[in-house]
Amino acid sequence: MSAPIPNHILTILQGKPPTRNWKKLSECQRVIKHSPEGGWYQAVAVNNENLLAVTDGLNKCVHLLTKDGTLVRSIGKGVLGGSLLGVAFDLKGSVWVTDSANDKVVKLSQNGQLVNNVQHAGSEDACFHNPTGVSVSYDGLIYICDCDNHRITVHDVEGNFLNAFGCKGKGPGCFDGPTDVAFGSDGLVYATDVGNNRVCVWSKVGTLKQAFKPNCAIACIAATGDNHLLITSHDSNIVMVYTLDGQLIHLVGGYGFQPGRFSRCWGICIDTSGLVYVADCFNKRVQVF
Repeated sequence: MSAPIPNHILTILQGKPPTRNWKKLSECQRVIKHSPEGGWYQAVAVNNENLLAVTDGLNKCVHLLTKDGTLVRSIGKGVLGGSLLGVAFDLKGSVWVTDSANDKVVKLSQNGQLVNNVQHAGSEDACFHNPTGVSVSYDGLIYICDCDNHRITVHDVEGNFLNAFGCKGKGPGCFDGPTDVAFGSDGLVYATDVGNNRVCVWSKVGTLKQAFKPNCAIACIAATGDNHLLITSHDSNIVMVYTLDGQLIHLVGGYGFQPGRFSRCWGICIDTSGLVYVADCFNKRVQVF
């Protein structure tokens, strides 16, 4: 049985990627929690079966939920630590989680079985140091932001190291704490370089194309099917909407507790219909826009 086609490829094949007026992205449509109390939701991902994966640093697990917020199951308890800054579904349905405090990336089945611990890139002395974002490319490769080693590593679906790009610094091709990565509708790789407060744009083989500086301090990034980027600002409690060439077109949120406002927003993802999911960590909820 072949692997399911991921959301972004499916919309491209259909020829009609979901479009929204991103300048009007503002109204919270609903709030999702795994329980009435919620959790410290840090990262969020959605697969092509409309299943959400939400990391919870308070309960040290990943919650799998339907898009309406119904809890399916919680996985990873006893395996994961409390700093879970990235999550992604691979093309075979497994869940990848960055366990930042334990310097590893964990691959789990949806029923909670531990499939793999990935702790280094290529050799035993190339250990991860504070891995943060994890994303899956159109062709099924796993991209990991090895934040404190100032690089992005690329792995196959089994976790085997393939290559890496970036090094510590401020110049072109360098990072100062890459935190998240997304894949644009143009086929390029967009990485948030937090220490340098810029978005670096790479080819899939690691050639730097360009970079731009967002207006506010950045955290995580998601790419739409219609040539836009959504970037969270953990410090400013907003979501910024940019074009792929770095033009700011809209801001969403601000600090607060009411729907549409954030308290330490971090992870962000977009489903095939164009709905946006934001992990609103200190408000203990995921907001849907």
